[in-house]
Amino acid sequence: RSTENNFSFIPIEDPTFWPEFRSRVRAINPEAYLVGEIWVDAPDWLTGDRFDALMNYPLTMAILGFVGGTHVDHQLAAGQQNYRDNLVSLGGPGFADALNRNLTMNRAETTAVQYNLLGSHDTPRAVSVLGEDSLRLRIATLLQLTLPGTPSIYYGDELAMSGGPDPDCRRSYPERLAEAGEAALAHRAYVRSMIAARRDSVALRRGNVSVLVAGDRSIALGREADGHRGLVLVNAGDDVRTLELGRDGLFGLDEREELTIGHIVIDEDQGTVTLDPRSAAVLLGD
Repeated sequence: RSTENNFSFIPIEDPTFWPEFRSRVRAINPEAYLVGEIWVDAPDWLTGDRFDALMNYPLTMAILGFVGGTHVDHQLAAGQQNYRDNLVSLGGPGFADALNRNLTMNRAETTAVQYNLLGSHDTPRAVSVLGEDSLRLRIATLLQLTLPGTPSIYYGDELAMSGGPDPDCRRSYPERLAEAGEAALAHRAYVRSMIAARRDSVALRRGNVSVLVAGDRSIALGREADGHRGLVLVNAGDDVRTLELGRDGLFGLDEREELTIGHIVIDEDQGTVTLDPRSAAVLLGD
């Protein structure tokens, strides 16, 4: 239904519709990927008879709340109802709790294909929610691309495009990339590197996730699959943080320098990694 300046949508509530829809779609294409636009945790919709995945907005808001912390622009975010009601600033332990809940809410095979996003045509732009801080957006992108699921990058987020609530989040894409500016192109290059790392790493693509350290504004995540290991290290705070991982925790892992954000110092003898404010790194190994 629509009026001149307002659109409203009526959900299909007939319980027989979506199973029949799935059956007919899969009859045409057995590989079809069915995604539901549901903004909250809804495991009942992911039991195998309706959708394969949902738009994973709970993870979106957890990442933005953690990476942004006290720098989240809540006034801007309030222009979108779900962000207004559910986007909160998180420390490391709060993010760890939200992440564990998100990863265990559904079956493992469902979590592996959840539609992970940092923004969409319905939300303020991620970089604007993060206080117009492209470095924080880069950290959020690192988390998005190192967690289980199907990452989706909303057009322009690879250029750190700004924008408020709908319709401002639907600004035109630059006609020429050169017009985007050096900072935007540097962010785009980082996103490309992060996508390539995910593609090439079994651990990042389909490894198990474990929270190894959850500090005040920092976190260390371990990923492992088929003997391949990875570490995702983030300091989203405004102070230097040292994460204690142990010598065994760092053994056999190498820093992927093209993925490092800011500056870090690895001390293999002490088993620690020290991260500057607003920094992050990915370590990979067999």
